[in-house]
Parts: sequence; structure tokens; C-alpha cells
Amino acid sequence: MIDLTLVQFLVALFMGLAAVSVFVWAVLSGMFKDVEDIKYRAYRAEVNDDHRQRQDDPDE
Repeated sequence: MIDLTLVQFLVALFMGLAAVSVFVWAVLSGMFKDVEDIKYRAYRAEVNDDHRQRQDDPDE
């Protein structure tokens, strides 16, 4: 029983360390510098997709 609990603890510990490592890497690489830009890029991609669909289907 203690072996299973120790293994579960170690797995949880390593998963937590992995998540913290990814977060630190993202912060240091500058992925959180301009968080507002991503919503504009997603909006432009959506508008472009709608525009392409209208060109492909002229019945609408």
C-alpha cells in the first residue's frame, strides 16, 4: 500500500514540475508579452474563413 502511494506521489510531483517548467519556459520565451494580439489574430482568421466560404458557395 505504501509503495502505491509513493508512486502516485512521485507521478504527481513530476507532473507538477513539468507544468511549472512549461510555464516558466513560456514566460521566458515571451509568449505572454502581447496577450491581446491573439484575439485579433483569431478574429481575422474567422473573418477570412467566412469570406472564403461565401466565395465558394455563391447561393447564400
